[in-house]
Amino acid sequence: MSRLSLLLLAVLPFAAFAASPGKACDEARTQFELNECAAAEATAADTELNSVYRQVMQKLQGQQVAIDKLRAAQRLWIPLRDADIEARYPVGKDEDPRVLYGSMYPMLYSANKAELTRKRTQWLRATFLDRAEGEL
Repeated sequence: MSRLSLLLLAVLPFAAFAASPGKACDEARTQFELNECAAAEATAADTELNSVYRQVMQKLQGQQVAIDKLRAAQRLWIPLRDADIEARYPVGKDEDPRVLYGSMYPMLYSANKAELTRKRTQWLRATFLDRAEGEL
C-alpha cells in the first residue's frame, strides 16, 4: 500500500468528524477529535451567521444608509469577537497557548468562537428578520 493510501486511511475518519459536527462529535474520544469537532462547530456557526447576514442585507435592500451602518457594525464586531476570545484565553507574544491551557486550547477557543457567533446570529435574526413591520 502506498504512503498516500495509508495517509488517506489515517485522515479520513477525522475528516468525517470535521465535516459533520453533531452526532460524530458525540462520539469523539480523543482530544484531537474534540478539537476538530469544536472547529467544525465554529465553522458551522460562521456559515449560519453569513447566511443570516445575507438575508438581512437582502431585507434592507434599497436602504443604503442602513446597509452601510450594518456592514460597518459587522466589520467591527468580528475583531471584537476575536478580541473577547483572546481576553478570555490570553496568550503573550512569546507564549505557547498549549503550554498555558493544554491540548484543550483549540477546543476552548473554537467553542467560545462558536458561542459568540451564534449569539450574534440570534441578535441579527431577532433585530432585523423576526420583528414585525413597523416595530422599532
